[in-house]
Formats: sequence, C-alpha cells, structure tokens
Amino acid sequence: MIKRRLSDALSMLLVSGLSLLLVIYVGFGEAQRTYHQFQVEKLYAQGKILQTAMASYLRAGLPLKQYVGFTTRADTILTSDSSISAMTVFDQGGRRVFTAGDAMMPLLVEAAVGAGQDGGEIDLRQNDRYVQVVLPLRNKFEMVGSLAVTMPQANVTKRLEESFETLLIIAGILSVAFAWFASVVGPRLAGRRLPWLQIVYALTFLAMSGAVVGTLVVVYSEGAQVKTKSLADSLGQRLRDIVDFNINIDEFEGLDQILGEYRRLNPNISAAGLTVNGKVLIHTDPDAVGKPWVTDRHTYEYVINLTRPEPNANEIHVAVALPAQIVYNQVARSVKNFAALFVAAAFLAGLFLQLARSLQWARSPGAVCGAAAPEAELTDFELSLAKSVFFVAVFVEHLTYSFLPQLMQQLATDSGMSAGFASAPFIVYYLCFALTLVPAGHFARQVGPRNLMYVGMMIAAIALLSLAFIQGFSLVVLARAAAGVGQAMLFIGVQCYILAKASPGKRTQGAGLIVIGFQGGMISGMAIGSLLVNYMGPTGVFTLAGTIAIAMTVYTILFIPAVSREAALEYGVGSNLRRIGRDLRYVLQNLEFLRTMFLIGIPTKAVMTGIVIFALPLLLAQQEYAQEDIGQIIMLYAAGVLVASTYVSRLVDRIGRTDNILFWGSVISGLGLLLIGVSGWAPIGRWPNGEILINLTTIVGVILVGVAHGFVNAPVVTRVTESKLAVMIGANSVAATYRFLERVGHVAGPILVGQMFIFAGQSVAVVSWTGVLIVLLGILFILWCTPTQINPTRQEIGHDRNPQVSSH
Repeated sequence: MIKRRLSDALSMLLVSGLSLLLVIYVGFGEAQRTYHQFQVEKLYAQGKILQTAMASYLRAGLPLKQYVGFTTRADTILTSDSSISAMTVFDQGGRRVFTAGDAMMPLLVEAAVGAGQDGGEIDLRQNDRYVQVVLPLRNKFEMVGSLAVTMPQANVTKRLEESFETLLIIAGILSVAFAWFASVVGPRLAGRRLPWLQIVYALTFLAMSGAVVGTLVVVYSEGAQVKTKSLADSLGQRLRDIVDFNINIDEFEGLDQILGEYRRLNPNISAAGLTVNGKVLIHTDPDAVGKPWVTDRHTYEYVINLTRPEPNANEIHVAVALPAQIVYNQVARSVKNFAALFVAAAFLAGLFLQLARSLQWARSPGAVCGAAAPEAELTDFELSLAKSVFFVAVFVEHLTYSFLPQLMQQLATDSGMSAGFASAPFIVYYLCFALTLVPAGHFARQVGPRNLMYVGMMIAAIALLSLAFIQGFSLVVLARAAAGVGQAMLFIGVQCYILAKASPGKRTQGAGLIVIGFQGGMISGMAIGSLLVNYMGPTGVFTLAGTIAIAMTVYTILFIPAVSREAALEYGVGSNLRRIGRDLRYVLQNLEFLRTMFLIGIPTKAVMTGIVIFALPLLLAQQEYAQEDIGQIIMLYAAGVLVASTYVSRLVDRIGRTDNILFWGSVISGLGLLLIGVSGWAPIGRWPNGEILINLTTIVGVILVGVAHGFVNAPVVTRVTESKLAVMIGANSVAATYRFLERVGHVAGPILVGQMFIFAGQSVAVVSWTGVLIVLLGILFILWCTPTQINPTRQEIGHDRNPQVSSH
C-alpha cells in the first residue's frame, strides 16, 4: 500500500510540476519581453537627453568633433542610471568620436527598426551580451553621426531571475501539496459526485497563475516608473537651458509648443507640465494652466527640480505622468495568455492524469501477476495508452501552426518564388497524408498497429527536427511531405489498435477518442506553440516538438501492448480501405451521396485547411496581430468544433433529421467567414472603437466557423450511413468511403486559397467570397437533398463488423 501511494504521489508530482513550470516559463517570457521593452524605451529617453543637447550645436553647422560638454552630460546620466554601460558618439564611418563608460563598446550590427509601446520607431540593435539604442545626429542638411546608448542584457535577466526565484519555490510547494492530496486524500474521495482531483488541480494551477501575475505587476510597475523618470529627465534637459540662462519663463514664447511636440513623440504620456512656485505655467491640458499641479493616483509621476541654486529664485519644476493603465494593459495581456494556457494545460493534465492512473493499474500486483482483470478495466487501460499517443502526435504537429504559414511564405520569397508558393508545404502534407492511408492500412495488417504507430511517430519527429536545421524551401516541402506520411501512419496505427483492442461495446467510444484527441491536441498545441515561439523562436519550437515526438516514440515501444496478427487482420483498417475500393463504383453512382460530399463534406474540410490553418495566420499577421493572439484565435475554432459537436450529436439523435442541421452548418460557416472578411474593411478602422470592433468580428467569425463545423462533422456521417446506399452496401462501408473521399477537401483547401491569393492578393476579401460560396452550396444542398429520417433501432446490415473509419 505504501509503495503504491508513493508511486501515485510521484506521478501526480510530475504532472503538476510540469504544468506549473510551464506557467512560470511563460510568465518569465512575458516579463522578459515587456520589461525589456520598458528598458529599451528608457535607453531611448536617456539618449534623447544628449541628442537634444547636441542638436542646437550641430544645426549651427559646427563640426561634430568639436562639440564640448559631451563627457559632462553623459557622466551625469551614467551616474543617475547605473544600468547603462556606455554612451558613445560615432561618426558616419562608424569611428568613435566621444565615449562615456565602456570605451571599447562597438556600434552593433544594424537590425530591423523596432516599435516602442507608444508606437514610435526605435533603432534597436542587440546581441547575446548587449542591448543598444542608436539615435541619429543631424545638422541642417544631413546625418553626421549617431549616438549609441548601451546596456548589458544581464541587467534585464538578473532582475527577472531575482523575482522568479520565489515562484520556483511556490511551484515546488504547490506540486508537493497536490501530490499529497492525490495520493492520500484523493482515494478517500473517489466515487464522490464532484471530481475533486480535477478541482484541486485547477485550484493549484490558478494559485500558481495568481502568483505569477502578482510578480508581473511588480516588474511591470518598476519598468513603468523607470520609463517615467527617463521621460521626465529628457523633458527637463530640453527646458534646463532656459532656466540656466535666467530667462524670464513668463515671457518666453514657444514652451507650449515644446510640450506639444514632446507629447506627440511620446503619446503614452498622460500629462506633462511646467510649474513655477507651485502653479502650472504650461501644461499639455490647457484647462490645468494657472492651477496647482494635482497628483493623480492612477498615474506614475516623476518631477524634476529645475530651480536655480540662488536665494529667492523661483521654484521651477517639470513633471511627467504616465498612466498606470499601461501596466494594467500588459498584465491583462498576460492574464489572457494564462487563460489560454490554462485550457491547454487542462487537456494535457487530463491526459496525463488518466495515463498515470492507467500505468498505476499496470503496475498493480494483480496486473503484474497476470490475475484476471475485468474486461472494462483492461480496455480502458489500453485505450488510454493509445489516446495519449494520438493526442501527443496532434499536439506536436499543431505546436507550429500559429506561425508555420508566415514562415513558409518568408522562405518562399527568400528563395525567389512567389508568396503564393507558401501553400505548397500544406498541400504536400495533406496529399501525402491521404495517399499514405491505403498502404498504411496494409502495413498495419502485416506488422501490427504498434509498429506502425512508433514508425509513424519517429518519421514525424524527424520531419519536425529537420525544420529546425534546414533553410531551403524545397527541403522544407520534403520535410512536410514526410510529416504527412508519418502522421498518416500513426493515425491508421492508432485507429487499427483501437478497433482491435476495444470490446464490441466500446468501439464507438474508442472511435470518439480520435475526435476528442484531435481537437484537444489542436487546442493545446495552438495555445502553447503560439506562446513559446515568442521566447524560443521557430527553431526552438521545432526542436521541442521533435524532441517530444521522439520521447513519445520510446513510450510507444515500451508501453503500448502488441496486437495479435489475428486481431489486426480481423479489425485492421486495411480491410476497410480494401472495401472502399470495392464499393467506390456504387458510391460514385449515387447522386445523394455525391451531393452530400461535394456540397457539404469537401467544402467543410477545404475551409478548415485552406482558410483556418493556412490563410488565417497569414491574414492575422498581416493585420499585425501578436503571435500568441493568432494561435489563441485559431484555438477558438477548435473549441467551437468540440463544444458544438457534443450538443449537435445529441440534437440529431433526438430529432432524427440531418438535412436542416447540415444546411445551417453551411450557413453559419459562411456567415463566420463573412465576419472575418468584414474585419478587413477599411472604414471600420475609422469608426469610434474601430479596433475593438475589428477584433470582435474576427473572434466571433472564427468561433462561428468552428461551431458550424461542429454542426457538420458528425451529422454528415450519420446522413450517409442512414441513406439507401448504406442499406445496399453497408453503413460502415459508406462511412469509410466518405471519410476517405472527403480528404479531397483537405488537399484542395490550400490549393484553392493559394491560387486566390495569387490572383486577388493576400486579402480578407478572399475569406469573404469563400463565405458567400459556402452559403450558396448550403442552399443548393437543402434544395436538392432528399430528406433522410434516422432510425435509431436499425441494425447494421451485411458483413460490416468494424466501426467507420474515423476522421479529424
């Protein structure tokens, strides 16, 4: 008993520990990205102080090398901000003219211009050791040099590591607490109405997320305060000359223009003003002039004292306020990412918890000694093993989907090809997947499904790892072809394993594992991959996905039981696929089957692969959506499919009709695509809150497409299996043939969308016209279809013993 509880505790510790470490890793990446941006903008503001001081001298036409005062001003900045390691002026030839701090600091290699949080462009250059912001130095006619402000990368990393060390301790405590609950308290609560294990896991995850969010608030607040101080210093420097020359500020003209220009260059500033003896003389808000400066508790405020050091001098201060909303917005973005991560982790944890319980049963004394086990318990154990393999296969494939279309397009253009060739890797993937199904089914019968599963997983792993190291577009296409072959082999292997292992009463449940595993793997992969690519880059994500696939290959070899040759022959997918060829002539002569296939089934799959998987990431990236937002929006599609499928299947069983359900699936899908297309309509962006409306229409559109596909996926199979054709050749034969032929849509989707992008341009208008076409096809279907009434008591006819070939 003690040994088993210890084993349970270790399993639960591993599950919770990995989940919480993923939360910390994502939180650290979010903090690094945002805090790094705050630091970059601080460097830019500090550089503006020197740039402004040198500007009047250079505009007078004097030589850069003869400027006096650089060292004094730069040393003052370095003294006040120890994070800056060097401030260096370079001439046009890249030679040092003045240096403060590290005298050997070079001008780093020029990189792409980045954008600050306030939308301004910053010349940011960095390597593994340093972050450098470069500002141009110009005279009246041309650029004469540049000013580089440099900070070590370690300054950002060290600050964040100090904050996140405590989180690692909290994660350890929470993981141990959950493992204790699962191994000691959990068995006592087994059989209760509430799923206490899942509830406690969710609370553990939320507690860790709360701790990470609290840390992010502290880090972001610190970054905002540093930025506010730098902005105030920069503005103070621009006004200090006026005070130093003892000019009467009340009589000085143009100060309001200086503040207006400063506000324009830094739009995130909520207020900036100049006060004399406690009264506001100039302010970005004209209504505040003449009144005392009022501190707003909803802002980060910094005040610079410009008072001359002499008796009876006027007290002059310059103040800058930055809204706290900046921090709140960054925290809200992180909370959104954690919410998506929570959904993904829930699928992963559910899988691992089920797998851990199955492995615990396998290690139990009865299982080890060969004692007879209930058939239901044995089947659940074996099905959970197969489910984990399929889930992980889908998961690693979809880790890349939020950025893969953009990456393929970039590789195509870098190779001198048209951007339209970006669809080629997707076409090849789905084509190879479809063409591999028949030989894979034959292979499963010869060598067994387990061998097919681990060979397919290994091929998929090699294909993913190769993407991390190869650059040529043709090689990438070959890698995607290999991935399609590997995923098809694994899919057939898992399906054949389920058919062979599941008892007659659990074959439908076993086939359902494929649908659930695909949607769950897609949701988890999209959510996690879109976050990780921001921190690891595409190469890192490919490497991680390939590594996980290799580990799953080893797991398949070690833990998946072999299937006897007799079972493989009897229930092998190959027999279904041979039957497809035999029955194809009947199918192609049946107009009702063809109408359902070409008006509903194939268009639905074409929209999934062509629009959702291929086109949507490209269009969202074109509209400057963040990488994680792209993955999370597409994740909503899979969530819509999963939720709608559950309820629609029950509805179809209750009303006994599929024609109206399929019609509304087409209509809703078309409306969703039209909504996505509307988001690209230019006038919307000019409306009040236009950006919010664009985001909302895109999100709602994607969800509607997912819900619509949930209306189609199960009912369309029910329709063909309840047709007159099914009476003639068998329900399962019709279903298997349908599932095989609908893969034409998988291949056609990227082909058609890629061609439309070539001829009509990469525009959301393509999505809109696709929506119109889908609605028209739905109307044609409802006008031409023959109503089919489902008979729930009808038994399967003929010699078909195997369930239908499942599809994702």
